[in-house]
Amino acid sequence: MNADGKRRRRLLAGLGLVALVLLSACVHHRRRAGAPHIPSRDREQEVVSSWYGKEFNGKPTASGEIFNMYGLTAAHRTLPLGTVVKVTNLDNGRQAVLTINDRGPFVKGRGLDCSYGAAKALGFVSEGLAHVRIQVLDRATELPKSAPTPGETLVGGPGTSASLLDASFTVQVGAFQNEQNALRFRDRMAERYGDAYVIRFRDFYRVRVGHLPTEAAAEALKEKIQTDGVTGFVTVND
Repeated sequence: MNADGKRRRRLLAGLGLVALVLLSACVHHRRRAGAPHIPSRDREQEVVSSWYGKEFNGKPTASGEIFNMYGLTAAHRTLPLGTVVKVTNLDNGRQAVLTINDRGPFVKGRGLDCSYGAAKALGFVSEGLAHVRIQVLDRATELPKSAPTPGETLVGGPGTSASLLDASFTVQVGAFQNEQNALRFRDRMAERYGDAYVIRFRDFYRVRVGHLPTEAAAEALKEKIQTDGVTGFVTVND
């Protein structure tokens, strides 16, 4: 092989190495971009926890996984589904490691809703409520791929679209058992805030406002809504 041929071969080999490095960097970037981000202020929380069980046993959770009241799971309004947390009952010191697989509780003054099994492990079944510390662990549970699709459905109306269920932060402002009452309240919220819609999940019609890119933006909207005398809870459309 002459000198020109050797130089050409070395050049092609060098270009191939550069391309491989760039491709690896792109793949690594894509993997990191897909990882859920949990703000540092949410990684440890002290809240009041309730528990739920028999009434919802065997029904789909917000993640699509079927609720097992005896499992070690919990509902949280904003932590990514699949997040693993260590929960400490501050009233008795008992601890349990739980997986977030549902949304809630939508009751003022509460920040976590444990399964019956989790409440039993934490020792507050008879009390009903407990002051707890939630600590996010650096791992997540991959929810079953065979799980049914989430039970949330968008209630029809002008301009409704399946895209409204795309992942985003939102403010839940009401839950009704009567569909017409929910739609009337949605219309009232739409007149004031524009982006309002109704989600049916389990036996309730939930009225939500907004599709926000960040939890902070949703909190700001919640504060604005509450100045009008309406209680809201920040949650996630999963």
